[in-house]
Amino acid sequence: MSLLRIQDVALVLPAFNEEKDLPNLLARIRETLVGQSFRYQVIVVDDGSKDRTAEIAEAAAKEMPLRLVRHEVNKGLGTAIQTGLSEAMKVADAVVVMDSDNTHDPINVMAMVAELEKGEAHIVIASRFQKGSVIVGVPPFRQVLSIGCFLLMKTLVPFRHVRDYSTGFRAYHSSILQRMALAYGEGKLVEESGFVCMLEVLLKLRAIGARACEIPYTLRYDLKAGVSKLKIMRTLKRYLVVVNRYRTRRPVTVGATALAQAQGSKA
Repeated sequence: MSLLRIQDVALVLPAFNEEKDLPNLLARIRETLVGQSFRYQVIVVDDGSKDRTAEIAEAAAKEMPLRLVRHEVNKGLGTAIQTGLSEAMKVADAVVVMDSDNTHDPINVMAMVAELEKGEAHIVIASRFQKGSVIVGVPPFRQVLSIGCFLLMKTLVPFRHVRDYSTGFRAYHSSILQRMALAYGEGKLVEESGFVCMLEVLLKLRAIGARACEIPYTLRYDLKAGVSKLKIMRTLKRYLVVVNRYRTRRPVTVGATALAQAQGSKA
């Protein structure tokens, strides 16, 4: 496949009470992405934070290309990602979603963009299960859960070249998000409110025939200052609901004309 030139990258950071970790992450993004071959902008979606998350983002916007989008009340991770994806796919060629807790290193963004430019994949996943990946500071119980999730997903909803179904660190070519919006509705890119939304997005993309690849990365929970917001039992129950919903769903097809019109609307 021919190479795709990616000129603009939008980094979506869903944030809820991240005043302890967001400053360090934004500093790393600013230091890492300056001078790259693509332009970047950060979209911080403040999901009803009660701390200084919004103020930190506003201050950073004076030093780097950053836009703050605010939810007046907390609506959940899924809704924050829905907002971010909807905004980002209109202004950039590629959309990278990262956790705001400083566990994801922006150094991987360049490798993600390079993979998208090859034109062989619509989604690039920073995967904990690729050779060369390193996991630091994650409790053993959480690691066991991740492995169990991988085995279950590969059995029930296999997605070619995908091993990590739940990571929040992914890059999407905007064209596949536009195709997804045509298939499901722009306001329904993400319908799950909690952490299982990452699985939901992946299974919707699987249903429309998206192609994926993975890269190794280092997950640094030891750099995380804030507390985890994951509710394990609630998340496991929602995983089963979402898997059952999309396991037998037939692929969605979107006409080439409609997709071209959606892509043209960004220009």
